[in-house]
Amino acid sequence: MKKLTLASVTITLSLILVGCNSDTSEGSNNTQSDNTDNQAKTEEKNKDDAAIEESKNNEVTNDDKTEASRVDNTKNNTNKNESEEKQTKNNKESYLADFSSKEIEYARIWEQLGPMKNNMKGMDTLYVKEIPKGSKVNPQAENSAVYQEDVVKLEAPIKAGGSVTYSSNGDGTINVYNKVPYRWADSQMSDYSNMDEVTKKAIEENIETVDVKPTDNKTIAELASKIEYSK
Repeated sequence: MKKLTLASVTITLSLILVGCNSDTSEGSNNTQSDNTDNQAKTEEKNKDDAAIEESKNNEVTNDDKTEASRVDNTKNNTNKNESEEKQTKNNKESYLADFSSKEIEYARIWEQLGPMKNNMKGMDTLYVKEIPKGSKVNPQAENSAVYQEDVVKLEAPIKAGGSVTYSSNGDGTINVYNKVPYRWADSQMSDYSNMDEVTKKAIEENIETVDVKPTDNKTIAELASKIEYSK
């Protein structure tokens, strides 16, 4: 009887130990599985974080590249514009390189005030007469008044083309003598008895101060090339 009881106890203990081992093994397996899952999640999170960080870095890099590209484009456009402006300026200046400052002045004044421009029929020559101070306003009249300053007279080849008589103020403005005609009438065809009064009025009345405006240099060069000095 004692042997039977001992055997029963032994079997019972064995079953208990087996159960414990099974629980321990299962717990160990569960723990290992949990650890594996956690590791996988951690790795996945790290990958996601790395991807996000890389995306941010790429965005920053792209922004930097875009800004650098914009700056380069701006510089290139600026350099291009400066180059074009310089070329344009050089071209404009080169048109006038063969002419004196006086010739350029004469051409500009005629282009602005002349009744007949260089692109009109008959304007093959621009006559320039430089008249010193003290010269007679009407060279044909003994009793003519005299100019109180140096003047210049610009004339078209024909009377219909008109003329411009002026003095320069040296500041970009001129005084235009509007009453001085293209040609004074011959003494045989006009009464010269009061020519002193007529010529005096011509240089004292209706004097207009005009600003000389810069204009297309190519046109001025073409006109300046037609200048011919007369006495």
